[in-house]
Amino acid sequence: MTFLVLFIVLFIMLAIGVPVGFAIGGATMISMYFCSNLNMVVNAQYCFSGINSFTVMAIPFFMLAGLIMSTGGIAKRIVNFASALIDFVTGALGCVTILACMFFGALSGSGMATTSAIGGMMIPEMKKKGYSSEYAATLVCFGGIVGPIIPPSLSFVLYGATTNTPVPELFLAGVLPGVFLGLIFLLMNILICKKTKTEVRKIEEKTVTLKELLLNRLKRIWIATKEGIWALLSPTIILGGIYSGIFTPTEAACISVVYSAFVSYFIYKDLNLKALYNTLLDAAVLNGITSFLLGYSTVFSTFMTFEKVPQLISTFLTTISSNPFVVLFFINLILLFIGLFLDTVPAIIVMAPMLLPTVKALGINPVHFGVVMAVNLAIGLCTPPYGCNLFVGAAVAKIKLDSMFKLIIPFFLAAIFALAIITYVPWLSLVFIK
Repeated sequence: MTFLVLFIVLFIMLAIGVPVGFAIGGATMISMYFCSNLNMVVNAQYCFSGINSFTVMAIPFFMLAGLIMSTGGIAKRIVNFASALIDFVTGALGCVTILACMFFGALSGSGMATTSAIGGMMIPEMKKKGYSSEYAATLVCFGGIVGPIIPPSLSFVLYGATTNTPVPELFLAGVLPGVFLGLIFLLMNILICKKTKTEVRKIEEKTVTLKELLLNRLKRIWIATKEGIWALLSPTIILGGIYSGIFTPTEAACISVVYSAFVSYFIYKDLNLKALYNTLLDAAVLNGITSFLLGYSTVFSTFMTFEKVPQLISTFLTTISSNPFVVLFFINLILLFIGLFLDTVPAIIVMAPMLLPTVKALGINPVHFGVVMAVNLAIGLCTPPYGCNLFVGAAVAKIKLDSMFKLIIPFFLAAIFALAIITYVPWLSLVFIK
């Protein structure tokens, strides 16, 4: 009964436009007051405990680092490097966009930050090359969902903090799935551009030998690498420090902020004090929203644990089948559905503790499941009605959100294909885990 009241109230609140954080908190308090004997004081206690975590502290710092990178010239150098690598194929600028999103995702860890930073630069350029505004925005939105998979990843930090799974292992597990997902989108862009005859590769009349082509390409890559070396060193320093044991993921997030600010201000000189001040304000607002969501999502999750909802879900899933592949299929459906209505932060905090007992009982590695969950919810960033990346992409491209819906379909299907491979080929996630 309590379970039904909780979710009915939650979906009613979401349907009438109540902000997600208030909807989660309101549904929890109403259900707790009318359907349980729990003391309402636990709301405040678990709100505090949900954000009073050293691991969770990494989230605001990675957010701040991503904002500094997008305004301080680091994102621009990454785009130039990606262009030097792959601007010779059909749909070249679209491919550069996807590749730049993959590199930037390895710096910021955030899907929305990636969409905003790369979209602001690449959407106008793609429009000049004949891409429609709607397609350019859609491409950047799906490129942005690679950010939460390639480490460092805010999704993995949240999952690790919620389930006590080692964050460094989750970071390692996300490398190949993130790259694989990005390459799938890159291939989809090439196929679509060939079909629509957008930026088709032209063969030059001047005869150029293969050796000259390779030398010219290597020269361009060398110049782009030399100009962007400080930007490209960032993931090496951050991830290298984590895996070598020099610092924790939270300390790495702090170092990322200091490093990106130093490079942007003193080396690239694209960041001034006024821009830094505005960036700090934006990061404070984002952190306030995230912390509120995180606090009440913890209360929501804890309340469901008190009401034995995880056991009910486990019983339901194992009743359907005891085959891990079948159960993972239904879990994917549940998570994709959740991603339609909830942001990544509350979805992980709420669903991870509920589903993990079932996953462990079936012998599925929690690290692998963390990757599967992150990919599911990353796809949710690009599925209406609550697709955060779509909001950002539409705003950057200055178009209506519904004009993108038709173009979402091929990239969504590509993402589902990648999700199936990542789900049923655990090797992709676990190959680097000892």
